[in-house]
Formats: sequence, C-alpha cells, structure tokens
Amino acid sequence: MNKPLIIALMLAAGLVGCSAERISNIPSYKLKVIQGNELDPRAVVSLQPGMSRQQVQALLGTPLLRPAFRGDQWDYTYEVSRNGIVQEQRNLKLTFQNDQLVKAEGNAIEYAVEQLKERYGEQIEQQPAVQQQPQPASELIWTPDR
Repeated sequence: MNKPLIIALMLAAGLVGCSAERISNIPSYKLKVIQGNELDPRAVVSLQPGMSRQQVQALLGTPLLRPAFRGDQWDYTYEVSRNGIVQEQRNLKLTFQNDQLVKAEGNAIEYAVEQLKERYGEQIEQQPAVQQQPQPASELIWTPDR
C-alpha cells in the first residue's frame, strides 16, 4: 500500500481525537469541597441573649474564626464549592460583651428558620428565642445578613 497515504490517514485519525468539541463532552470529576462549621438549625434558633461563651460553644461547637484583635467576636462560616465555584455559603457572627452573648447576625439565622419550617412545618419566628421579659433593643440585636 502507499506509505504516504497510510501516514496521512494515521495523522487524520490522531487529530480527530484532539477535537475540542469531543473533549468538552467528556465529563470530568470535580471534588465537592466542604469547609467550615455546618450549623444545626435548631441550635442556631436556640441562641439566647446572655448565654455564656461556654454555652454557645456547647451548642454550636468551636468557632471557625476568632479575630486576634476582636476577642469579643466569633465567626462561624460554612461553604460548599465544586470546581472552585461556591454553591452554598452561610455566615454567623456572634458578638459578646463581658462574656455574654449580645448580638448575632448573618444569613445562617435566616437559613436555620427556613430549614426548620421546611422540615417540621413549625411556626418559627424570624429571630431566635428571647427571654420572657422584654429587653431594650440596645441589649440585643438579631439581624439576618442579606
């Protein structure tokens, strides 16, 4: 057979395998990366003003971040990503004053309320439970982060 024809056919067959269209159709496995603290929704809505650091840590676990220069703040962060693209992210920032919880903010509060409504059909307030006696707004501020 003709040697140049065989070489040309082999090169053409080899180049077909390099087609960008074919390569893009081949699925590649990308690892799902989970980082941070996954918070139990029931624990998040159970936070109450005046809780000690030990009570909060027993309820939520160790915070992911404790800022070096802000000892009165704890940050809980949870993130799920695949192929470098963030698919899910929740944050909860707790502020303490004299070792007592005074403020909680972040989208983890709103997420916890939604999850409990979906799971149990409970009528849950937007804010975590508060004590029986009304408190001045300056003592406790719960704000979902949007």
